[in-house]
Amino acid sequence: MMDDAAFIDALKSGTLPNHQMNHAAHLRLALVFRGQPEKAREILLKYVVRVGAQVKYNETLTWFWLRAVNAHEGDLPALLRTQLADTNLPLRHWSPELLWSDAARAQWVEPDLEPLTF
Repeated sequence: MMDDAAFIDALKSGTLPNHQMNHAAHLRLALVFRGQPEKAREILLKYVVRVGAQVKYNETLTWFWLRAVNAHEGDLPALLRTQLADTNLPLRHWSPELLWSDAARAQWVEPDLEPLTF
């Protein structure tokens, strides 16, 4: 497994294979920049552009996960033993219609089902 510096370099350069940019990798990025969510978002956006995945990017989801990781203690294995391992966690707070809307993809939108509590 690559260390954090190599992981971040691979994201910035767009050389991290798409199949490796899974949920755990997103959490890892948020952990590396815990307390600096804007930096994590900036690196994710660079990666998305370099690999041509802009259509998949969702600003609301990005900020949800950055906030969630910032609110929890522990390293990646510890986070993966919490509710943060559930990729469907955001659907407790947003309806699918709102979460996958153009508005949510472009900017932060408040939850329509259950307020965030972290």
